[in-house]
Amino acid sequence: MADDEIKFETRFSRSRGLFPYVAGILGLAVLAVIVMLATGVGLEYLPFGQFFAVRAPMAADGSPALSLTTLHHKDDDKSLSIDGVVMNRTDSTISGLIAVITVTDRFTLPAETVNIPVDPAELAANGTGTFQTTVTLGENGLGGYTVQFRLPNDGPFVPHKDDRPPEPPPPPPPDPSVAPSRGKAPSH
Repeated sequence: MADDEIKFETRFSRSRGLFPYVAGILGLAVLAVIVMLATGVGLEYLPFGQFFAVRAPMAADGSPALSLTTLHHKDDDKSLSIDGVVMNRTDSTISGLIAVITVTDRFTLPAETVNIPVDPAELAANGTGTFQTTVTLGENGLGGYTVQFRLPNDGPFVPHKDDRPPEPPPPPPPDPSVAPSRGKAPSH
């Protein structure tokens, strides 16, 4: 009876079915999307292309766009005051830059995140901007803080490099073996 069945011969009869063809088409589609994301070519045709429309700027040499030139803080038991200066290292204006400061408590748990606009709002090419804030500390005190920069409307973070001058080393403690002189200074 098995020999009396009607069998139709198609080009898929001797292969594994449609799976290799479907897998190949899906693989090519994924490869195309990866190439579009990596090169930026054709992003506007992707359904989520508007998400990639705002990109973090880079300096002409490919290094981070911003340079943190100064950063000062003053803290007591109740508050932390932070101020700093950031420089735009790119050849274009950066609009609406925001300093994001994340404060942690003494147990290194995030205590508060503050978004501070950098002044001026239009940070000119090779120009500098300032930011400052005061954060009220909780009962667990201050453990530390981080400073990052991002574009407005929850845009991407903008890379920066720390160009602050190194802090001078603390003065050496006085040597107790050397007694200070107690004599009179010679008169002339």
